[in-house]
Amino acid sequence: MKLKSLSLLIIAFLSLSCTKTDQVHVPLVQPYFEMTDAEFNAEQAFETVAYIEQYFRVVGNEGFNNSIYFVEELLKNEGFVEESEAASNDRLTYRIEKRELNRPTWEPVSGMLELGNGEPLLNFDKNRNMMAINSFSTKGVEEYEVVNVGEGRDLNFDTDVKGKVVFAETSVRYLFNEAVVKRGAAGVLAYRMPHYTQPEKNQTSIQFSGISLDEDKESWGVLLSYAAKENLLQALKNGNNSLKIDLSTKIYESEELTIVAELKGSKYPEDRFVFSAHVQEPGANDNASGVGVLAEVASSSARLLKAGKIDPERTITYLFGDEIVSTNRYITEDEERAKTIKWGMSLDMVGQNTDVTGGSFLIEKMPDPGAIWTRGDEKHSEWGGRPLTKEEMTPHYFNDFILNRFQEQGKAKGWIVNVNPYEGGSDHVPFLRNDIPGLLLWHFTDQFYHTDNDRIDKVSKSTLKNVGTGALVSALTLTGDQKKAATLILEETTNAAIDRLHVEFELSKNELSENGDLEKEIDILETWADWYVKSIERSSDILTKDDPMFTEQINAATQKIISEKNALVDLLKNL
Repeated sequence: MKLKSLSLLIIAFLSLSCTKTDQVHVPLVQPYFEMTDAEFNAEQAFETVAYIEQYFRVVGNEGFNNSIYFVEELLKNEGFVEESEAASNDRLTYRIEKRELNRPTWEPVSGMLELGNGEPLLNFDKNRNMMAINSFSTKGVEEYEVVNVGEGRDLNFDTDVKGKVVFAETSVRYLFNEAVVKRGAAGVLAYRMPHYTQPEKNQTSIQFSGISLDEDKESWGVLLSYAAKENLLQALKNGNNSLKIDLSTKIYESEELTIVAELKGSKYPEDRFVFSAHVQEPGANDNASGVGVLAEVASSSARLLKAGKIDPERTITYLFGDEIVSTNRYITEDEERAKTIKWGMSLDMVGQNTDVTGGSFLIEKMPDPGAIWTRGDEKHSEWGGRPLTKEEMTPHYFNDFILNRFQEQGKAKGWIVNVNPYEGGSDHVPFLRNDIPGLLLWHFTDQFYHTDNDRIDKVSKSTLKNVGTGALVSALTLTGDQKKAATLILEETTNAAIDRLHVEFELSKNELSENGDLEKEIDILETWADWYVKSIERSSDILTKDDPMFTEQINAATQKIISEKNALVDLLKNL
């Protein structure tokens, strides 16, 4: 009898939810969507991506530095003033931080690999990931005997490989260490492509990788495509074990560059919403697209500010640099500044034409119970993630707030928005490690991930605009009117909590019908309730001053969640 009544309540709840989401944008954010949609220049974002993706970008090399200076010019043209020259009332400022690299940088110049009979295997003009990062140049065209030592980590080195080229289907870094460093090989050829890159379909794809910089050996590693690997294996089978190679690279001392640009808040300039987009990695989507979107987010916000359409109370910061390193440094090098970073967002692989790449736009959530119990609609990407523990949870309203903004953009533009449980691996990680809410915007699965086929033809202007719009609207809402934002956040987080509890109840009910563990299912419900109660408590951090009335609203929302959880637990016990 109770179960039947609850089912009716669930149907009514879902009906109300659907009615509410038919209003594409909630009133508070509607003006931000309208002005951002009108202002964000997708053509400029795309041109930035096109400029940057022409370079193979390693921190400190010419391509990386040119990309930094290209973004600098964009910012200057939009009114950002170099920090050392800015007046006290200048709200648009930037600086380029320069640090000496503790190791030389690297860049590829040209390369050729062919069989001894002249049959081509690879050419840098078409295979720009063919040279492992940190490879040295050859002394012109060199010819070697090739030895195949197998695959995986259990390689067969019964044959003397000194002075020869070693081939294996394994990690190039591992192979280099085993063959060159330990056994004196002249160089290595490696093949290893994840299944999601579909190598038998994309036969020219090569994922970039690197070897240790060995200034004593001055050796090299070459990464093979599926086609090159198959041709090499056939040649070896036929007794043709001679290979010619000609590589040209540059290895030199340099410096690390990071752009820190800001739109300073009018009332609370020390409080920050921090965006981060890393410049290194040689692809178009990864991560020229992140740089292109963030540069246009900064430019659009500058134009809106100068037009008098926005006046953020808190500062919006835009970081461009080395993945994880630059973001982590910005957070940790100034303890006082770190205390006032309120939100962080990483833009990484955000421009994909999903019809071509096969990927999906994803918001990677902060660690929530979906990363402990991944079930129902929750699922990890093929990039992969390990199950987390309760101690690793980071309760915060940021998850649902950002998801709501992007879902609004998706509904308005017919754009698909998905989420995945926390996996790590990008610029959101330093935020979370320092107890700052941080999310990742990205795409996966992508059949061209980290390959030299990740080029400008895989980038979509409409995706660039959708991601940029959702990102800027989110920042403007959170850095704008505090009380209005806090009220919206409390309402949305409470609704999300109730919704999640009902979803988990249905999943638990199904588990119990299959002889599931009642104690485990109750634990799941209680963990989700606890996560959301703590998330709601965090909603007070958007207010600079304590507000007793808002505290009462938080308490009421908390009690609502606890009561709902208790009722559902009782129903589980009575099934």
